[in-house]
Amino acid sequence: MSRIVLISSLGLLAVACTPRRAREESAEPPPTVTLHGARLRSFEGETLVVSGRAEQVTYQRMTGEVQGSTVLVHLPRAPGASDSPFASASGVDIHAPRMEGSLASKQWTGLGGVVVRTGEGMVANTPRLTYDATARNAHGNEGLTVKGPDYRLSAERFALSLPDESYTFEGSVRTVLGAQRD
Repeated sequence: MSRIVLISSLGLLAVACTPRRAREESAEPPPTVTLHGARLRSFEGETLVVSGRAEQVTYQRMTGEVQGSTVLVHLPRAPGASDSPFASASGVDIHAPRMEGSLASKQWTGLGGVVVRTGEGMVANTPRLTYDATARNAHGNEGLTVKGPDYRLSAERFALSLPDESYTFEGSVRTVLGAQRD
């Protein structure tokens, strides 16, 4: 009888000493997933609409929120896009030191000094850029500088529409045409 009491007591002691949180967490998956050296690809049907890579991506399972570091995103030219003089045959590359977004809203924000490049030599710099994947447009309200092969531009606010490849600059806008390369 004393052996049964001793074994029962040891069993209860072992269960009591197991941290409650560890028992509860083992029943559910962890709330986040972190990927290192991640490749990013997004499709609409069979059409690739976004590709890229990130040094690190963290996905919050419960909310669908995503955070990334050292992110490079390529937005290919949309089929049937206009023949705007600013059009890029190869699409647009966006580099951001940090990125935050939501899979539910299909929006993300690049932070920390965002650089936008086209294959034709346009390079734009802004502290912050917000991209809406549903509308395929980007905008920012914290200033922008643009350098092209033969022009320079700065603006307080901007909007970029990828479907029609149009750019809108607002606020105090300064343009220099025929500018020398740095």
